[in-house]
Amino acid sequence: MKTAAAFAPAAILCAVLSVSACSKERKAEADTGTAEATVKTEAPPSQVPDAQLQQQAQQAATAASTPVDGSGPVTTTTPAVPPAEPAKK
Repeated sequence: MKTAAAFAPAAILCAVLSVSACSKERKAEADTGTAEATVKTEAPPSQVPDAQLQQQAQQAATAASTPVDGSGPVTTTTPAVPPAEPAKK
């Protein structure tokens, strides 16, 4: 039982640290006119820079504003695949 008692303070410390980490939440918001998005993280800026957080919010808002039929304002960053050449006879 001495082992369990030795780990109790460490467990309490971990609980306190995890609660204090919640107060360091960061968020970014974006609005496309037809959709809004909020992205939140508890990661420090060294792991998720503010610019990346804002970019993710903008991408989420853009994706949310795209109609199901694909006729929305989304621009693709993936190049189109060229058509395949006909098979040689």
